[in-house]
Amino acid sequence: MAIGQVKQMGKVGVMIPGHKEYWPQFPGQREAELKSAELFENLLEECGVEVIRYFADDRTQMVDTPEKAFEAGIFFKKNDIDLCFIYLPGYVASGRWLIGAKQVCCPIVLVGHQVQFEVGQVAITEAIGFGGPCCVTEAYTALERCGVEAKDFVFGRQSGKWFDTGMTKQVNEWCRVADALRAYKGAIFGHLGHTYEGMLDMNFDPTTFTRSFGVHIRMLEMCELAEYVKSASEAEIKEKIDEMNETFVYLDPSYDSTTVPINPEDIEWAAQCAVGLDKLVHNNNLSAMAYYYEGRDNYYERVASNLIIGNSLLVSKGIALAGESDMKTCMAMYTTSAIGAGGSFAEYGVDFADNIMLVGHDGPHDIRISDGKPTIRGLGLYHGKRGHGISVEFSLKTGPITMLGLSVDVNGRFRFIGGEAESERGPLPQMGNSMTRAHIARDVRDYIVDWAKAGNTHHMSLCIGHQTGVIEKLCKALPDVTFRKVE
Repeated sequence: MAIGQVKQMGKVGVMIPGHKEYWPQFPGQREAELKSAELFENLLEECGVEVIRYFADDRTQMVDTPEKAFEAGIFFKKNDIDLCFIYLPGYVASGRWLIGAKQVCCPIVLVGHQVQFEVGQVAITEAIGFGGPCCVTEAYTALERCGVEAKDFVFGRQSGKWFDTGMTKQVNEWCRVADALRAYKGAIFGHLGHTYEGMLDMNFDPTTFTRSFGVHIRMLEMCELAEYVKSASEAEIKEKIDEMNETFVYLDPSYDSTTVPINPEDIEWAAQCAVGLDKLVHNNNLSAMAYYYEGRDNYYERVASNLIIGNSLLVSKGIALAGESDMKTCMAMYTTSAIGAGGSFAEYGVDFADNIMLVGHDGPHDIRISDGKPTIRGLGLYHGKRGHGISVEFSLKTGPITMLGLSVDVNGRFRFIGGEAESERGPLPQMGNSMTRAHIARDVRDYIVDWAKAGNTHHMSLCIGHQTGVIEKLCKALPDVTFRKVE
């Protein structure tokens, strides 16, 4: 379920091997396999990725010799593809293509199909062009013996111009993996301030993020942000207020003693801080940022405690930002956004009576996954933090949702932890935070115990759609990141 945000499109290559001994024996077989591969490439484009095509000297994509395979592998590597599908439309000796697979330097997924036909009613000269699973066993074994791991094998039925829904779903999930892998490349994550004092699950090692995801962690200074805020012009502030007025609905205080009237100066200050934040992100080429800073009744405190509006606007443009300097949840948010599902900063409570988790936070929020205009409310205090200002609330779209956390074990290895639920309407806590009723399919108390035992931090990325299939595949494509689904 994509949310229509501007995001980087994954680049995938398709290697199309063929068994050249068949061509003189079965006229039309080569053309039939190329036609089948063309249908598969059309499916990939419908899934929203950029398909990189290799053409041999004969102007076809057929790879039926080691020489062509090697040339194709080098071509894909030069084009920096994120994922390589090896499409096996019929039996092919693995030696025809394997040295090309060794060159691509990216995750490989094997794909096969079977055209439905009446067994015993079709001649071998015709059935040979209907695909089949036979060559996959050889392909897996050959790759393994050459030190290349096939990340998956996708197999399904082809009928006319279409592949079955199960196969299409698997292919689409791998395309979303390609999107995430593309988003990681060259990404700069900013770290501003420090982790919230005493939250031991928030602490992180920047080097492990480079090792596991390929991103760089850039250390930022509050003085840089403060200078951008101070130097914001009246025109820039007005433009940001106009953006806020177009994006949000302003609410009166209600229901909770922490909510207060929205003062015009609070709106102007939030806009000024948002202008400064935009410049910090732009000038440091940031794809994401984790931040937290307190200060002591000074300018830094005023700035750090009024970033929620600017953060939510940036998150909704695909720049992941996480409070309390939770870099792991920042990565989870960036990942769910990259696969087209959005990503809000969240933690959770519970309502035993209705067997639901109450998922939410005071921000940053991804307003792309809201079912209407988000709202702004004045807060006289932030829960457990210094300062005051205005905060964002929104109502998440109903339907399937995913909660994704990122944890690190005692050996410094990352693990994505995912759970799926259903967002539903109903009463919510009166606390001035965005909250979502997440219906769990089993006893919620047992679910929460399993969620905690999985090793999660107390934060997560909240996104739309059931996405654990994508994340599980993504972890197969990453060098040392594992996945655990809480069901």
